[in-house]
Amino acid sequence: MVEEIVSKLVNRMEVKKIIEENNREYYGYVLIIMVERAIAVATILVMSLAFKQFLPTIAFLLFFLSLRKRTGGYHADQFWQCYLLTIITYVGVVQVAVIFSENTYIMYGLLFLAMLVIEAIGTVNHPNVAFDENELRETKKAARFLVIIEIGTIAVLAVSKINQLYVSYMSIAIILCSFSMCLAKIINQEVKLK
Repeated sequence: MVEEIVSKLVNRMEVKKIIEENNREYYGYVLIIMVERAIAVATILVMSLAFKQFLPTIAFLLFFLSLRKRTGGYHADQFWQCYLLTIITYVGVVQVAVIFSENTYIMYGLLFLAMLVIEAIGTVNHPNVAFDENELRETKKAARFLVIIEIGTIAVLAVSKINQLYVSYMSIAIILCSFSMCLAKIINQEVKLK
Protein backbone atom coordinates (compact mmCIF):
# COMPACT_ATOMS: atom_id res chain seq x y z
CA MET A 1 0.00 0.00 0.00
CA VAL A 2 2.80 2.44 0.90
CA GLU A 3 4.57 1.56 -2.34
CA GLU A 4 1.43 2.30 -4.38
CA ILE A 5 0.93 5.71 -2.77
CA VAL A 6 4.59 6.63 -3.23
CA SER A 7 4.53 5.39 -6.83
CA LYS A 8 1.60 7.69 -7.60
CA LEU A 9 3.35 10.59 -5.88
CA VAL A 10 6.58 9.98 -7.82
CA ASN A 11 4.55 9.79 -11.06
CA ARG A 12 3.01 13.19 -10.29
CA MET A 13 6.45 14.61 -9.47
CA GLU A 14 7.74 13.37 -12.81
CA VAL A 15 4.76 14.73 -14.75
CA LYS A 16 5.13 18.13 -13.05
CA LYS A 17 8.85 18.05 -13.94
CA ILE A 18 9.86 18.21 -10.28
CA ILE A 19 12.12 15.21 -10.80
CA GLU A 20 13.77 13.67 -13.84
CA GLU A 21 12.88 10.18 -15.04
CA ASN A 22 16.36 8.81 -14.27
CA ASN A 23 15.94 9.86 -10.57
CA ARG A 24 12.54 8.19 -10.23
CA GLU A 25 13.78 5.04 -8.48
CA TYR A 26 15.92 7.00 -6.02
CA TYR A 27 13.06 9.33 -5.00
CA GLY A 28 10.68 6.40 -4.75
CA TYR A 29 13.02 4.53 -2.41
CA VAL A 30 13.67 7.58 -0.20
CA LEU A 31 9.99 8.46 0.06
CA ILE A 32 9.04 4.88 0.94
CA ILE A 33 11.63 4.85 3.72
CA MET A 34 10.40 8.21 5.04
CA VAL A 35 6.72 7.18 5.02
CA GLU A 36 7.43 3.80 6.64
CA ARG A 37 9.57 5.44 9.35
CA ALA A 38 6.86 8.05 9.99
CA ILE A 39 4.22 5.31 10.36
CA ALA A 40 6.39 3.36 12.80
CA VAL A 41 7.29 6.42 14.91
CA ALA A 42 3.69 7.66 14.95
CA THR A 43 2.50 4.24 16.12
CA ILE A 44 5.10 4.18 18.89
CA LEU A 45 4.05 7.66 20.02
CA VAL A 46 0.38 6.65 20.12
CA MET A 47 1.30 3.52 22.06
CA SER A 48 3.39 5.61 24.45
CA LEU A 49 0.29 7.65 25.26
CA ALA A 50 -1.64 4.44 25.96
CA PHE A 51 1.19 3.22 28.23
CA LYS A 52 1.48 6.70 29.81
CA GLN A 53 5.16 6.76 28.85
CA PHE A 54 5.23 9.62 26.33
CA LEU A 55 8.24 11.60 27.64
CA PRO A 56 10.42 8.54 28.35
CA THR A 57 9.53 7.29 24.87
CA ILE A 58 10.62 10.60 23.33
CA ALA A 59 13.97 10.18 25.12
CA PHE A 60 14.19 6.59 23.83
CA LEU A 61 13.42 7.63 20.25
CA LEU A 62 15.94 10.48 20.30
CA PHE A 63 18.71 8.18 21.48
CA PHE A 64 17.71 5.19 19.39
CA LEU A 65 17.03 6.87 16.05
CA SER A 66 20.13 9.05 16.14
CA LEU A 67 22.39 6.12 17.03
CA ARG A 68 20.68 3.54 14.80
CA LYS A 69 21.13 5.86 11.81
CA ARG A 70 24.89 5.56 12.32
CA THR A 71 25.30 2.00 13.61
CA GLY A 72 23.01 0.21 11.22
CA GLY A 73 22.04 -3.29 12.19
CA TYR A 74 19.39 -5.87 11.44
CA HIS A 75 16.74 -4.93 8.88
CA ALA A 76 13.60 -6.95 8.12
CA ASP A 77 12.97 -7.84 4.49
CA GLN A 78 9.47 -6.35 4.28
CA PHE A 79 7.82 -3.32 5.87
CA TRP A 80 5.11 -5.38 7.58
CA GLN A 81 7.83 -7.49 9.25
CA CYS A 82 9.70 -4.37 10.33
CA TYR A 83 6.49 -2.79 11.59
CA LEU A 84 5.50 -5.88 13.58
CA LEU A 85 9.00 -6.17 15.07
CA THR A 86 8.90 -2.47 15.96
CA ILE A 87 5.62 -2.85 17.84
CA ILE A 88 6.77 -5.99 19.66
CA THR A 89 10.11 -4.37 20.50
CA TYR A 90 8.47 -1.24 21.85
CA VAL A 91 6.17 -3.26 24.13
CA GLY A 92 9.31 -5.06 25.32
CA VAL A 93 11.07 -1.73 25.90
CA VAL A 94 8.21 -0.54 28.12
CA GLN A 95 8.36 -3.74 30.16
CA VAL A 96 12.15 -3.92 30.43
CA ALA A 97 12.48 -0.23 31.34
CA VAL A 98 10.58 -0.84 34.58
CA ILE A 99 12.79 -3.83 35.42
CA PHE A 100 15.97 -1.86 34.63
CA SER A 101 14.88 1.10 36.74
CA GLU A 102 14.55 -1.26 39.71
CA ASN A 103 17.74 -3.24 38.92
CA THR A 104 20.21 -0.62 37.77
CA TYR A 105 23.24 -2.87 38.10
CA ILE A 106 21.87 -5.13 35.34
CA MET A 107 21.07 -2.12 33.16
CA TYR A 108 24.50 -0.53 33.61
CA GLY A 109 26.24 -3.86 33.00
CA LEU A 110 24.36 -4.35 29.72
CA LEU A 111 24.90 -0.71 28.81
CA PHE A 112 28.64 -1.12 29.30
CA LEU A 113 28.67 -4.23 27.07
CA ALA A 114 26.58 -2.41 24.44
CA MET A 115 29.02 0.49 24.45
CA LEU A 116 31.94 -1.93 23.98
CA VAL A 117 30.16 -3.58 21.02
CA ILE A 118 29.44 -0.24 19.35
CA GLU A 119 32.97 0.99 19.95
CA ALA A 120 34.40 -2.27 18.52
CA ILE A 121 32.12 -2.60 15.47
CA GLY A 122 31.16 1.01 14.81
CA THR A 123 28.76 0.42 11.95
CA VAL A 124 27.25 -2.57 10.16
CA ASN A 125 27.35 -1.87 6.43
CA HIS A 126 23.90 -3.03 5.29
CA PRO A 127 23.47 -4.11 1.63
CA ASN A 128 20.75 -1.48 1.08
CA VAL A 129 23.20 1.24 2.11
CA ALA A 130 26.48 -0.26 0.85
CA PHE A 131 28.89 2.42 2.10
CA ASP A 132 32.18 2.73 0.29
CA GLU A 133 35.37 2.57 2.37
CA ASN A 134 35.47 6.30 3.18
CA GLU A 135 31.76 6.54 4.02
CA LEU A 136 32.01 3.49 6.26
CA ARG A 137 35.04 4.90 8.10
CA GLU A 138 33.28 8.24 8.71
CA THR A 139 30.04 6.57 9.80
CA LYS A 140 31.92 4.33 12.24
CA LYS A 141 33.66 7.37 13.67
CA ALA A 142 30.32 9.17 14.07
CA ALA A 143 28.69 6.14 15.73
CA ARG A 144 31.56 5.75 18.19
CA PHE A 145 31.51 9.44 19.05
CA LEU A 146 27.72 9.54 19.43
CA VAL A 147 27.58 6.54 21.76
CA ILE A 148 30.11 8.26 24.04
CA ILE A 149 27.95 11.41 24.04
CA GLU A 150 24.84 9.36 24.82
CA ILE A 151 26.61 7.44 27.61
CA GLY A 152 27.86 10.74 29.02
CA THR A 153 24.34 12.15 28.95
CA ILE A 154 23.04 9.09 30.79
CA ALA A 155 25.80 9.43 33.38
CA VAL A 156 24.99 13.11 33.99
CA LEU A 157 21.27 12.38 34.30
CA ALA A 158 21.86 9.42 36.61
CA VAL A 159 24.09 11.49 38.90
CA SER A 160 21.58 14.36 38.91
CA LYS A 161 18.93 11.97 40.25
CA ILE A 162 16.51 12.31 37.35
CA ASN A 163 13.67 9.80 37.29
CA GLN A 164 15.41 6.45 36.73
CA LEU A 165 12.80 5.43 34.16
CA TYR A 166 14.16 8.05 31.71
CA VAL A 167 17.67 6.69 32.18
CA SER A 168 16.33 3.17 31.56
CA TYR A 169 14.67 4.16 28.28
CA MET A 170 17.83 5.90 27.06
CA SER A 171 19.99 2.95 28.08
CA ILE A 172 17.71 0.49 26.32
CA ALA A 173 18.07 2.54 23.12
CA ILE A 174 21.83 1.97 23.15
CA ILE A 175 21.50 -1.69 24.16
CA LEU A 176 18.97 -2.27 21.37
CA CYS A 177 21.26 -0.70 18.75
CA SER A 178 24.09 -2.93 19.92
CA PHE A 179 21.88 -6.03 19.81
CA SER A 180 20.68 -5.16 16.30
CA MET A 181 24.30 -4.83 15.13
CA CYS A 182 25.22 -8.20 16.60
CA LEU A 183 22.17 -9.84 15.01
CA ALA A 184 23.05 -8.41 11.59
CA LYS A 185 26.59 -9.73 11.91
CA ILE A 186 25.43 -13.18 13.06
CA ILE A 187 23.10 -13.60 10.07
CA ASN A 188 25.63 -12.00 7.67
CA GLN A 189 23.37 -9.10 6.79
CA GLU A 190 26.22 -6.80 5.83
CA VAL A 191 28.50 -5.81 2.99
CA LYS A 192 32.10 -6.67 3.77
CA LEU A 193 34.67 -4.43 2.13
CA LYS A 194 37.92 -5.93 0.96
